[in-house]
Amino acid sequence: MPPQLAERILHSGGAMFGERKHVTVLFADIRGSTALIDRLDPEEALEMLGPVLQVLMDVIHQHDGFMNQARGDGVMALFGAPIATEDHAVQACRAAIAMQASIHELNRRKTSDISLRVGINSGHVVVHSIGSNLIMNYDAVGKTVHLAARMEELAAPNGIMLTAATQRLAKGFIVAEPRGTVELKGVAEPVEAFELGGMRSTTRWQARSSQGLNVLVGRQGELDTLRGLLRRAAGGNGQAVNVVGAAGFGKSRLIHDFVGELPSEWMVLETACVSQHIQSSYYPISDLIRHMFGIDIDDTPDTVARRIKEQIVSLDPTLSTYLPAISSVLDISVEDQAWKNLEPTEKRREIVEAITALILFQERRTPLLIIVEDVHWIDSETRIILHNILSLLRGLRIFLVMTQRPEGNLADPDLLRLELSALAEVASQEMLDRLIGRDVTLQSIRSRIVAKAQGNPLFLEELVQSLAETGSFEGEPGDYRLSKPAGRIEIPQTIHTVLAARIDRLDGLPKTLLQTAAVVGADVSIALLSGMLEVPASKISGHLKQLEEADFLRRVKRVGSEYSFKHELIREVAYGTMLLGTRRSLHAKAVATIESLFGDRLDEHIDRLADHAFLAGLWEKAAPYQLRSCRRAVRRGANQDAIGIYHRGLETLSHWPVSAAKIRAEIDFRLIVVIALEPLGKHRLIADVLREARELDDPSNDPIRNAAVNCQLAVALWRIGEHDHAMEAAKAASNIAQRIGDPALNFASLHHIGMVLRETGAYRDSIEMHEKCFAFESPELDARRAGWAAYPTVMVRTFLADSLIEIGELERAEVMADEAIRRAEDHFYSRQNISHVLARLRIAQGRHVEALSILRECWQTCLERGIVQMYPILAARMGEAYLALGDIKAATEILAKPERLDMPLGENAFGWGWLFVTQGRAFLAVGDHPQARISGQRALALAVERSEPPQQAYALKLLGDIYLAKGDRSEAQSYLERSLEIATMCDMRPLIDQCHSVLDRASRAL
Repeated sequence: MPPQLAERILHSGGAMFGERKHVTVLFADIRGSTALIDRLDPEEALEMLGPVLQVLMDVIHQHDGFMNQARGDGVMALFGAPIATEDHAVQACRAAIAMQASIHELNRRKTSDISLRVGINSGHVVVHSIGSNLIMNYDAVGKTVHLAARMEELAAPNGIMLTAATQRLAKGFIVAEPRGTVELKGVAEPVEAFELGGMRSTTRWQARSSQGLNVLVGRQGELDTLRGLLRRAAGGNGQAVNVVGAAGFGKSRLIHDFVGELPSEWMVLETACVSQHIQSSYYPISDLIRHMFGIDIDDTPDTVARRIKEQIVSLDPTLSTYLPAISSVLDISVEDQAWKNLEPTEKRREIVEAITALILFQERRTPLLIIVEDVHWIDSETRIILHNILSLLRGLRIFLVMTQRPEGNLADPDLLRLELSALAEVASQEMLDRLIGRDVTLQSIRSRIVAKAQGNPLFLEELVQSLAETGSFEGEPGDYRLSKPAGRIEIPQTIHTVLAARIDRLDGLPKTLLQTAAVVGADVSIALLSGMLEVPASKISGHLKQLEEADFLRRVKRVGSEYSFKHELIREVAYGTMLLGTRRSLHAKAVATIESLFGDRLDEHIDRLADHAFLAGLWEKAAPYQLRSCRRAVRRGANQDAIGIYHRGLETLSHWPVSAAKIRAEIDFRLIVVIALEPLGKHRLIADVLREARELDDPSNDPIRNAAVNCQLAVALWRIGEHDHAMEAAKAASNIAQRIGDPALNFASLHHIGMVLRETGAYRDSIEMHEKCFAFESPELDARRAGWAAYPTVMVRTFLADSLIEIGELERAEVMADEAIRRAEDHFYSRQNISHVLARLRIAQGRHVEALSILRECWQTCLERGIVQMYPILAARMGEAYLALGDIKAATEILAKPERLDMPLGENAFGWGWLFVTQGRAFLAVGDHPQARISGQRALALAVERSEPPQQAYALKLLGDIYLAKGDRSEAQSYLERSLEIATMCDMRPLIDQCHSVLDRASRAL
């Protein structure tokens, strides 16, 4: 082992014990050695083969490889391990070519006839030590090693065979001929093979360019753009921009430079989204509030609550109304009963209003620059807040600046997109002026750095840092001198390899500290870090400072001792180098430390606890934390977050032994997630989830859970048109509810029975069943809403009102609708449900403008909040109102929108029948009989498929009207009579009258 490599291993922490690496493995086998050994004495054989092995070892070391195995007739070498190096695939290929050249020269000098077979493969391995000191070997295990050995067996004498993995990494640097796919022993799938013929004389960036580069964008012009937008914002014309660029293109640097020249009157609020908190609702907003009020991450809940209250009162007493919402975002317990009574979607609305009010208050005092970085990791709730801010910018002195990677998408067509490109050479040279200076000794190295970096500012920074760490420079940053001739400057294929190499240069404790911080997350509390490492904070503060100076971490500009990773990629690389066992151990320590430090306020850390416990494999702890985290997401209306936690929760429970507790937890997860899935219109998925819950054999036979599962299943099956099974589930729930005498379950099961009766046309039976629900109502029913996405008392009146409209009792329907609207006043989702029925009533009463006003508001709100299942019914009702007003164009436009949205009919069939019927009426109004007929047939087919006689009746009535308009009275009469028959059976009085009227008209026309 070369002394310098041994020294680096000794000081590289995890490299002594084992790490995960992305490497290139090389096997070389000496052909003809067996024949030589057969003819020679062992000492003579060793004398003959020893120089050959020495030549191979020297070549490996010359190309930054590590020879971890030396056999009698060959070697195994690692490139990129045990210490990470750059371009390991290219280096392995170069070493292989040099090996063949060295053997050729050796044969020439010794007149021998030795040949060499080489096989190379790249991929992930676990690199571990054998022994207890530096006399030991390092070994690599995994499929990557096996494939490399098989490629060596495949190679011809004096040949070098590569896998496709190595060829892709070295592409542009090598000459390699494809040899097709080959079957290899012990490998299940065929492997694509290449034969290495030689190396190209090219730089790394020339090789990258030959493969195509991402579209890149510049700097100074973008600063000018930001300045111009700032001037417009300062004049009261609020602005927003999304700075987009790949990792390393300098988004953060651009924003930093822009803030540095900001006029003093501007107030800056900064926050960032992080990948660990995509499922943690409002994390960036919570961070922003903490900045705004100077709250330390380690402050107790009482301290936080007191500070918020004191500062809000001192700023503006009118803001006190938003204390519950602000406290909720900070995970501070809220005792306000009115807040507790709010449904998650209403709490979300209050939070949005609170954040908006704070921002508007600050804007009245001073111009406001809001910076939100890395929005490609934005959580769904923060996304809503940002969109709300965007809608308020006009007339305000606010400049909202966001950064994101290209793969992110805020989906706002009005948001200005400012893309960053690679730096031009002039800009790269200017950046090098700041990083290393213009000393005359740097002339050559500057050109090489610029050529290698090709305008990526992070690459420039990392290359300079690498040269500084390896001792090529002396002096201070910005004023360096070349201390020794710089050797080969390797630019990595990706930022990952640069960072991996830099991390491996750290001494043991700083490297361990960085890796432990990577487990904690993007933001790191010193208290948590010291607790996990079991060392006093004072003993790690100096090393944290060292990591800050080395550009791995940065001190967060907030109250308290907390660091964050300068780039998320640094955290990802540091985390990825650790063995799975090491990660699990550290995640377990994170759980224990959080429980110890924050035992009195675990709810603040519940998302982190759930993640850490899951990643630690602490399955017994993880599931309860995940249940709490999932419920927290549902309470906030963070539906997507809840769904993600649910999937992890089921994975966790798969590790539990079979038990009653496991089954109860599996049922509870499913009962929670269906509440999140329901507003998203995922009803077929809900049905599948609940069928799974019902099939779970709960040995405790808990009647509450059984009834709850059947109640939820009845709703899901009703939504997707499986009404017989829905009725079966509802009756099963009713039997349990009656047996145990639970009022809420009695209400729910009766409601669901009535719901199915209504959908299948038994309107009067449905009305009777829903009226029975009134006996089980209580003030607690809406407050608890166990399993309901909307207020139960609103929903029962919604269905009653709709059924009463169908049988023509509009006055009673008005009473029910008014009562439902009153009850739903403070609850968004309940209000949407009754509103579309109220709008239907207004249309029936001829109050079309009023109906349209109600529907427009509901439509916009549902779009903003992603309430998918309401799209078809709201569009249908709006279409009806527009048609009644004679605005056929508007009707056609709104009726076409649901089918352009991402909502599969098979998953969410609710409302589509109405939509197709109204579409048909719109086409009929413009005389497009073929399209009208297609819509009518779609409506009829769906109604037949779902066994819904009322919808069949409406579709048949439409088809009758279409054929009558075409002059085909016989066909029209057939459809109308069938519609009348069903309407009569269902006692649909208004439709009966309409059918009689049209039939009379058709008869008179005959």
